[in-house]
Amino acid sequence: MAPHRKIVCSLLDDSGETVGRAEIIQQFPALIWHSGQDARCDYFNQTWLLFTGRTLEQELGDGWTEGVHPEDLAGCLKTYLDAFEARQPFTMEYRLRFHDGSYRWIMDHGSPHYAIDGCFCGYIGSCYDSTRQKEMECTLRNNQTALEQQVEQCNSALQRSHDLLNNISRQVPGGIYQFQLFSDGHYSIPYASQSILDLFEAQPEELQSDAAPVFNKIVAEDLAGLMASIQESAETLNPWHHEFRAAIPSKGVRWFQGNSRPQRQLDNSVIWYGFVTDCTERKELEHQLAEARRLESIGQLAAGVAHEVRNPLNAILTVTEALFREEGVEGNQTLIPYIEHIRSQVTRLARLMNDLLDLGRRLPEDNLVPLLLPEFCRQTVQLWQRSNQTVDRTFDLEIPPILEKVMVRADIDRLQQVLLNLLDNAGQHSLSASAIRLVLETPQSDLAGGQILLRVVDHGSGIAPELLERVFEPFFTTRRGGTGLGLALVKQFVEQMGGVVQICNNYPEPGCTVTLQLPQVSEECLS
Repeated sequence: MAPHRKIVCSLLDDSGETVGRAEIIQQFPALIWHSGQDARCDYFNQTWLLFTGRTLEQELGDGWTEGVHPEDLAGCLKTYLDAFEARQPFTMEYRLRFHDGSYRWIMDHGSPHYAIDGCFCGYIGSCYDSTRQKEMECTLRNNQTALEQQVEQCNSALQRSHDLLNNISRQVPGGIYQFQLFSDGHYSIPYASQSILDLFEAQPEELQSDAAPVFNKIVAEDLAGLMASIQESAETLNPWHHEFRAAIPSKGVRWFQGNSRPQRQLDNSVIWYGFVTDCTERKELEHQLAEARRLESIGQLAAGVAHEVRNPLNAILTVTEALFREEGVEGNQTLIPYIEHIRSQVTRLARLMNDLLDLGRRLPEDNLVPLLLPEFCRQTVQLWQRSNQTVDRTFDLEIPPILEKVMVRADIDRLQQVLLNLLDNAGQHSLSASAIRLVLETPQSDLAGGQILLRVVDHGSGIAPELLERVFEPFFTTRRGGTGLGLALVKQFVEQMGGVVQICNNYPEPGCTVTLQLPQVSEECLS
C-alpha cells in the first residue's frame, strides 16, 4: 500500500480495513491536507494534486508553499504556525497557483487532529475554491462603489439644485412654496423656501406635514375668503391669486399676496406651485392714494362751496354792522343780543369757510422757512394763554437746554394754527385745575439730529380706542358744535411741512398726547 494511502487509512481506522473511506477522501471535491506533529504536511488528496497539477512528492513537507502567491505566503504561514502552536482551529484565505499557471483564491479551514487515545497527531484541513465568490464580492464592491458614487453625484446635484433654488428664492421679493390639499381636506406645505421663515416666522420643516403654523396666523376675517379661493382653484384648476392679512408676532398685521398654479395628482390631491409676497407697503400706499384723492375731492368741493358762501356771508356781516348803527337799534338792549348772535354765527361761518378753503389748498413751497422752534413755541403759548381757554388750567412748557437752538422748516402761520388748535382741544377736554404740557424733545436714538418731536399732553377724558383711527378724518367730530376740520387741517398742514402727526391715549390714563414729528433743519441747509 502506498505511503500516502496508509496515512489516510490511519486517519480513519487504525485497522487499515477502511480503504473505501480513504478513496472517498481522495476523491472528495474539497482540497484536503494533513500535517504531522512537526507541522509539515504529509498528505494531500487527489483533488489537491489535480488542482495544483503537481505530484504528491512535490507538495509534501513545505513543498506546497511553492504554490502560494508570494504576496500571501508570509501571512498564510504565520496564521498556520500560530494556530499550530496554540492547537487552535484556523480559517484563512490565500491565493494558490492553479494547474494552468493562474492563481485562484481558496478558503482553508484547519483543525488539530487527535488519535483515539487523545494523542496529538498534527493538523488536518480542507480547502474550497473561493475565486468565484471573491470575484462576485469584488464585483459587488465595485458595483457598490459605483452606486455610492452615483448616489453622491445625485446628492451633490440635488444639493446644488437646492442651493440654487434657495439663492434664487432669496432674490425674489417673497417666498417660494408648494401647497398641497388632500381629498380629506388636510393641507400641507411640502416645500417652502427659507424666505417663508422671514415672512411668517415659521420653520419650513414644520410645514411639511401640516400648514397650520401659517394658517393659524391668518386674520380671522380673511380666513373664510382665503379657504374659499383655494377650494375654487382646486375644483377649476385655475391659477390662484389672493390677498390676505396675517398677524406676525414681531411685525403685527401684514398684508400678503399669493400667486400659484395648481396641478391635480394621481391620488386626487392638488398641489399649487407659486410664491407669496408681503404687500403691506403697497396696500398702505394704495390707501394713502385713495385717501389723498378723497381729500382732494373734498377740498375741491369745499373750496367751491366756500367761494359761493363767502360773498353772502360778507353781505350779511355788513348789514349786521349797519344795523348796530341804525337809530332805534344802537343801544337797544332788546335787539342787541339778537344782532350779537347774528354777528357771532356769521363770524363762525366765515371761519369755517376759511378752513374749507385751507382744506383744498396746498401750502406754497415758498412759505416754508427756517424757524427757531423753542422761541416760536413760547410766543404761541403766550398768545394762547391770553385767551379764555386757560381758565383754571395749569401749563408747563418743557424745552431741554440742548434744544434751545433747534430749527425746523415750516410755514409759520400754519404751524401756529396747528399748535393753537391742539392747545384749544387740550383745554376743552381737560378737567378744571388739570395740567397741560407742551414738550419739545428728540426721538430716542436721534440725538444727532434729523427729527424733532413736539408733544401736546393733556389729562382730560381721552379718546375712545375705536375712534382713534378716525380723528383725522375731515368732518368727523364727537364734540357738539364742532366742524370736524380742526384735526384734519392739523394733519394736512404737518404732512405738507414734511412731518408726521400721531395721537394716542396716555398710559397710564387719563388724557391723550398728540405728537408732531418735524424734520430738523441742519446748519448745512441754512448755509
